[in-house]
Amino acid sequence: MDKRYTVILLIIFFLLLVSLSFSFSPFFKIREFTIHSRNKIDQNSLRSYLTEFYGKNILFFNTDKLEAKLQQHNLISAVEVKKSYPSEIHIIIEERRPTAWIKNNGQQLIFSADGIILKEVSADQRPAIPQITGFPYLFSGQKINFPVEMKALLDIMSKFSTGFLAQIARINRQEDGIYKLYLTTGGGVNLGSSDQLEEKFAFLNSILKDIAKDQEKVDYINLQVIKHPVIKFK
Repeated sequence: MDKRYTVILLIIFFLLLVSLSFSFSPFFKIREFTIHSRNKIDQNSLRSYLTEFYGKNILFFNTDKLEAKLQQHNLISAVEVKKSYPSEIHIIIEERRPTAWIKNNGQQLIFSADGIILKEVSADQRPAIPQITGFPYLFSGQKINFPVEMKALLDIMSKFSTGFLAQIARINRQEDGIYKLYLTTGGGVNLGSSDQLEEKFAFLNSILKDIAKDQEKVDYINLQVIKHPVIKFK
């Protein structure tokens, strides 16, 4: 073999060996996890999910495995993991938002729109979200399973701000399918059936904003027929 080609092959082999050695060097060990979330999630609660990944080689690191691990956290609804070379991992988190609560055997259970139990609060506390009554439910681990009608209601509620939901003390679905809301100010709202339920919630949100601007106190709101609302002031 030509000496020139032998030298070239030796150089290539040397460079590959150096690259391979460098790839497995401590330079590429994961040293830091940076958490990004809309709200300040308790990072201490994430430590047990991250411990096993410290010191792993970032070049061969499987982000899917970490994402699957973090999805087990009850406050996390979605997560994306990105590598930042040489040694940092960025974790983008979308948190579950408290949507409503139920009273079960003296316990007040706060849950998200997909039914995941987020926390339990004492009976003397009033969560700043609506209590739900009138629906059957079953427990499956840390999740509450609801009928289709309740899932639809929770999906609608998740589209509105926490400020709006905080004005509703309780939502009750009667046996005849009529939805009644009880406001924190003491007023009541009759939404009627589930027809156009999202539109009714949006209209109620608008009404409450106008009432707050005018500093009025409402006694009763009837939105059974959304085109013909009835509002009675105190």
